[in-house]
Amino acid sequence: MALVKRAAPFLLGALGVFIAARALVTELTFWALLLLLISILILLVAIARPLFVKRGGIGRARAGLPSKYERVEDPWRALSAGRDPTDQ
Repeated sequence: MALVKRAAPFLLGALGVFIAARALVTELTFWALLLLLISILILLVAIARPLFVKRGGIGRARAGLPSKYERVEDPWRALSAGRDPTDQ
């Protein structure tokens, strides 16, 4: 299932680029240009998507920044605030 989930955008984008290229060879049409642009965007998003995935502890994929409870406190900021960062 994961393979289909990752391969589907690539196949969809490549198929769209192929169809748009074949249509643009014969004549310049608006739908073919629109299909080409959408297909290229799909391919770019599919390529860039793994760059924004954060791996979880149990093998789950999570995107985005960690919540405020998962962030580690910066020891230098604790010292600036007058707290001891070694106290737990």
